[in-house]
Amino acid sequence: MNQKFIPLESRVEWQNALQGIKHAFAHTWENCYAMHLTTGFTTYLYCFEAENIRIVCPIAEREFQGYVDIVTPYGFSGFVGNGNLPGFQKYWREFVDNRGYVCGYIGLNPMFENKTYLQKDELYSYKNIYVLDLRLSHDELFSKLSANRKRQLKQHKNTSTKLVFDKRALTKFFVDNYLEFFGRKRAEAVYDFSAATLEALFALENVVMIGAGYPGRIEATTVFAYTPHTADFLFNISLPEGQAHSAALLWYGVNYFKSIGIPILNLGGGVRGDDSLTEFKRRFGGNRLALSCLKQIYDPKVYVELCARVGADPTDRAGYFPAYRAPNGSRSMAPTQTEYTM
Repeated sequence: MNQKFIPLESRVEWQNALQGIKHAFAHTWENCYAMHLTTGFTTYLYCFEAENIRIVCPIAEREFQGYVDIVTPYGFSGFVGNGNLPGFQKYWREFVDNRGYVCGYIGLNPMFENKTYLQKDELYSYKNIYVLDLRLSHDELFSKLSANRKRQLKQHKNTSTKLVFDKRALTKFFVDNYLEFFGRKRAEAVYDFSAATLEALFALENVVMIGAGYPGRIEATTVFAYTPHTADFLFNISLPEGQAHSAALLWYGVNYFKSIGIPILNLGGGVRGDDSLTEFKRRFGGNRLALSCLKQIYDPKVYVELCARVGADPTDRAGYFPAYRAPNGSRSMAPTQTEYTM
């Protein structure tokens, strides 16, 4: 049995560790490197190996008042592996205890979640995501759309709107407009990506950008990322007059990923509960899955001390975690698993 951290400096080793394991874009070196360009967090791929079992999970270290806690980088990742391993958490806890961490927030991906890797009393579900099965026929996928969504797509098809595939132009549009867009939507600070992060993401071959507008003018763009196992709807931003393009851009992604043999498209969910973004995605007829996380305390004494320093309740697991990092008055979940698209 062997447990180790693979650093960002070891790209090939990271990529090799993912071989043979169903995983999402958030598990990849490319995503974690791009997120590191914004956060600056020391980031690793945790790797457990024993006989024929391999389990991996991306992890980022964060310092707080002289102590270190851990979190999964932005996106849907968490523990994934190539087989069942009841009691895995015992090995994981030995590893993190030896590293001296205070606590950990481990976001999970419900499409690849393995219950044998988890401990029930640390598991919290906080919202839903919607996932499309692209193995269905085109007619079956279309039939699952809401009546309003079908009408929108038919109307969009009859307009003079043009789809845009020029990545350079779409990247410029996104970088020029995303701060204003997220500001209008009052998005959380997790969306304060650096230009270096966005440019690193958008330069990747497995990141797809589709835009819409009129000749000489882009009004909206949608961004997807994918692995052979799943595609993820990452972002959609638009000018105020370009919001009507959102459904058509997402539907183009559905058809594109189906055409190249990707079996699943994760649409994600809303920002908080059943908000308008959740409703937008629900109307595409996907399967609803509960999005969960692990809230783990490795050093209870230090955790209580850090909470006391900021006046936070160390017994609260329903709100922001770790509690000592919560913005004043915040009751939201840790922001690494939220998303904002419209």
